[in-house]
Amino acid sequence: MSQLSTHNINGHHHRHHRHHHHRPQAHHHTLHKQLVCVYSESGKLDAVLMHRPGREIERLTPENKDILLFDNIPNIDETHQSHDAFADALRKENIQVFYVLNLLCEALEHSSQARAMLIDGTVDHSDLSNKEVSDALAQFLHSLTPAQLAHTVVEGLLCTEEELRNSGSLKSILLNARSSKNDFLIPPLPNLLFTRDSFSIIEKNVFIWHMAKPARRNEPLIMRVIFTFHTFHEHLSFRGIHIVDWETHTDSTATVEGGDVAYIGHGTLLIGNGERTNRAGVEGIERTGLFIRVIAIELPENRDYMHLDTVMSSVGRHSFICHSHLAQQLTVYTVQTPREEDAKTEWLSHGRDLRVALRHLLGDVELKFYDAADEATSIAEQHQCRDNMLCLGNQIVITYAGGDPINGVIHQMEHDIQRPCRVETFPPKGLIEGFGGAHCMTNALHRSDT
Repeated sequence: MSQLSTHNINGHHHRHHRHHHHRPQAHHHTLHKQLVCVYSESGKLDAVLMHRPGREIERLTPENKDILLFDNIPNIDETHQSHDAFADALRKENIQVFYVLNLLCEALEHSSQARAMLIDGTVDHSDLSNKEVSDALAQFLHSLTPAQLAHTVVEGLLCTEEELRNSGSLKSILLNARSSKNDFLIPPLPNLLFTRDSFSIIEKNVFIWHMAKPARRNEPLIMRVIFTFHTFHEHLSFRGIHIVDWETHTDSTATVEGGDVAYIGHGTLLIGNGERTNRAGVEGIERTGLFIRVIAIELPENRDYMHLDTVMSSVGRHSFICHSHLAQQLTVYTVQTPREEDAKTEWLSHGRDLRVALRHLLGDVELKFYDAADEATSIAEQHQCRDNMLCLGNQIVITYAGGDPINGVIHQMEHDIQRPCRVETFPPKGLIEGFGGAHCMTNALHRSDT
């Protein structure tokens, strides 16, 4: 693997088809470009990237929902109501909300290279039978306006007369490309709702990940276009950023997803190792040389615990939400590669008690772990993605409304005698069906370290 020529996280040089209008990106308090950089998981959150779901959610059916990684089919009206309530709650905290489709359209409108990158990647990922069909799909996509192209890649393209009605002489080639008219030439991206997973910003490094599931492989492509052609974004400044493109940086077996990535700050990275982020991915991150310390937490390879943030999320500088049912079943490792040439990466175990290990490794005996009052409630609320909290600032979080009014984690956090939290909430209807919460549905663009 090639070494990065950049600065490490501690600052020293180191080796190694009807399109809906989205809400405005910025509001009256935005008088300058927001600088993109993220220094922790618990500092003051200033800007996030979200995706307001659209027609791709309506593409879900009982037949395709499993391969598209949804547990149930949402009601799109409920999805919009709940997602808008979430975004509005963030704005009330003076957090700027940016939308994926708006940033993607900005890049496509100003750059033919951005269009080429998106089209080439989309066609390549469509796994079409031959070059004639691939070329026909590429020609069709090039004929679209920037907004049409962006929506088509996100919402998918069915192999039907209706959806190919404007493809002209290419129609017959494209209609014969799939065995069934219910098949997609371009699969929809309902999981784009979970913007956390396809990339991570850590200080001034933007990691664009190689994801584990084929249904999500166009999501990093979209982020690659947005971040590569960043000079065209009206309200964001990407000055000084360095892109680490995982698909070209490591071998094809190394998968990482952002829901497993938690940058504690000051060079320390927590990362989940389970269903979505594998050992090759963790070792690839460590070998970048960008981190002083990489702490890996081994998760069960189970959809219920697909990412680290489904069982553990930052609450503040010295506190986490932690699903206690698993807390003594998760092996914690420090991952490091000796400096010798061709040395293998080493995994040093620190035991299976997550809370004890992190207090030791982070040198913080007062480290606080919140949870529901009893195991049954903890299990129920983890399944309801309530542990998937987004930290807005020290001891301030937002998560799904509901849960047990007394034994539930929200009540426990708000009424903790030593370190009470402020917990904001929004409705889960229309969002929970994809098995993700507040942390999954956002990705920080700017967060300070205090």
